[in-house]
Amino acid sequence: MLSTIDLKQIERKAYRSTYQDGLWDIYMGMIVVLMGLFLYHPESGYSAINIIVMVLLLSLAYGLFWAGKKYITLPRMGQVRFGPVRQQRKKTMAIILGIIVLIQVLFVGLTAIGRYYPQVGGRLFGGNDAGLTVVAAIASLFVGVPMLFIAYMNDFPRGYYIVVMMSLAVFLMILTNQLLYPAVLGILIIIPGVVLLINFLKKYPLHQRDETHG
Repeated sequence: MLSTIDLKQIERKAYRSTYQDGLWDIYMGMIVVLMGLFLYHPESGYSAINIIVMVLLLSLAYGLFWAGKKYITLPRMGQVRFGPVRQQRKKTMAIILGIIVLIQVLFVGLTAIGRYYPQVGGRLFGGNDAGLTVVAAIASLFVGVPMLFIAYMNDFPRGYYIVVMMSLAVFLMILTNQLLYPAVLGILIIIPGVVLLINFLKKYPLHQRDETHG
């Protein structure tokens, strides 16, 4: 029984160690910054260019995240395979997140309709400040709740901080339509990630692994 508990603790520690490179923090911070582009509503009217630019930059951000994992983390830590319990949790998380994403798509669709057709948006969400506050609160919950779930399921304590920053960024962006808020909050997520990445590179230099295996 004791050995089983020890193995679970070891696996949990190993699983958490996959986040010590700071790459996830940097990636999520970039997402927060880019969310501002999607939610920004210029005075001249909402434009599909917002979405196109955001998707392109998100693809670039994910490419950098993937490259970092492949060329920075993997050579230093190797490929880790986890047990069936952890794999089952990942499958459960994927199913629940799929349902959440469908709900989010519906809400985003209604929001887009409200932006393109203000007369419809006014009936859906209310055309006053109180209605806008409600929309901002609901949107922040739609973003925060699944991210909170991800942080919990992945044993990622720093994820709770990211959830707060991300939810606050969505709320303030919708309420004020100012790109400054997601930019600042995104940077506040990125900075700890950069610090973690620097410490990770110092702690696991490649030449040490080469000498060990040489």
